[in-house]
Amino acid sequence: MKDDVIRKVALDIGNNKIKLLVGEMSSDFEKIAVTDYVKTKSNGISKSLIENPETLAEALKEAISKAESVESPITKLSLALGGPGICSATVNVKSSFPEKEIEKIDMDNLLKQAKRQIFGSKEGQYRILYKEIYNKKLDGPGIVRQPIGMVGKELQADIHLIYVEEAYVQKFIQVVNKVGIDVDRIYLNSYASAKGTLDEETKKMGVAHVDIGYGSTSIIILKYGKVLYAKTKPIGEMHYVSDLSIILKIPKEGAEEILNKLKNKQIEADNTIRYGAKKILLREIKDIILARTDDIIDFISSTIDESGFNGHLAKGIVLTGGAVEIEGVSEQIASRSGYLTRKMLPIPLRGLKDAFYSDAVAIGVFLEDMEREYKAYIEENRQAAAKEKIKEETTLNNKIIDKKMDRKEEIDNFLGEIEEREPKKEEGNFKKFIKWFGELF
Repeated sequence: MKDDVIRKVALDIGNNKIKLLVGEMSSDFEKIAVTDYVKTKSNGISKSLIENPETLAEALKEAISKAESVESPITKLSLALGGPGICSATVNVKSSFPEKEIEKIDMDNLLKQAKRQIFGSKEGQYRILYKEIYNKKLDGPGIVRQPIGMVGKELQADIHLIYVEEAYVQKFIQVVNKVGIDVDRIYLNSYASAKGTLDEETKKMGVAHVDIGYGSTSIIILKYGKVLYAKTKPIGEMHYVSDLSIILKIPKEGAEEILNKLKNKQIEADNTIRYGAKKILLREIKDIILARTDDIIDFISSTIDESGFNGHLAKGIVLTGGAVEIEGVSEQIASRSGYLTRKMLPIPLRGLKDAFYSDAVAIGVFLEDMEREYKAYIEENRQAAAKEKIKEETTLNNKIIDKKMDRKEEIDNFLGEIEEREPKKEEGNFKKFIKWFGELF
């Protein structure tokens, strides 16, 4: 690893693939690039639940061995977690106190209140993967952007937490630790997917970001640049595979082969897809896929309704994830949802060619890590500048004090001289008076 770069490793443990992305950013934060991206078969996990930790660790070890080198060993990484155990809750909290200047500790106290309301006595059993504090108010109904530094006596805010059981998180940490690597940070996978896909305008205007993966479909609602709702359901590409296998009476491997041919548009001239010596009608395959897609559409629609943002998503629905590459899926969602719907590939990065929809999570983890590094750098510089300013002001004040002391000393010396001169002057006048008085007589 070069000394003049910041290096990050992002991990996405999917139900079908493990994706390991290694990237670097220059120390001046002007250049960013992917240096390695590895995809290997995932084993020991199903529906985002670890079934065999040893098998999954072996699969992860294989991915790491392909990405690291003697010069650049991988010692820590960040990963994204999702699955059906993800929960989302929003509460309104407020705090009253004698009128004073609002400090960071006051905002922290609001967060503590929110945790108590949501978790109760079981706070230690959950891991917060994402938090958002919004609709902040100070002494009234008006929303303030940043209350810290303002003066007031009542602070209020809406706090949204997305969380999962700590025991679930620890299972993934233990798998990563098994291969001798530390976990640096853990992110919500649907947030990482959105981070790796959406532009700032889309997040501000309002959007339902839908990642249809192999084992699950994750949805997050973004508005004003904030994640305001999240939900995951164990329904995804694996269910298309299962349906094709059962209805067409073919092995699971055959169903995956057919699905991949449909993704890659390997369709025969007579509108069939070949599986071995057998030809299967394209219409029959699509009907099976459409039936399962209806279930995903119902999940998307119900989640948007639950969020309370139905009709308020100016940018509609954005689709990503491996399953949206299946022909007909995004078109069916667009026709039935009633929202503007579009597929969106991940944000392009130097060093990563031909990124697919399924790469959004790994890219998002990497970008979030780098953004945090940049923000930490800015904050460090801000604090250094603040300290330097205080130092300069202190130096200036000391100089002013020194000058005042010097001036005082000058004045004291001057007054001292006067005091010394005045008695002599009086003494001389008295002698003159005596002389005049003696001459008079």
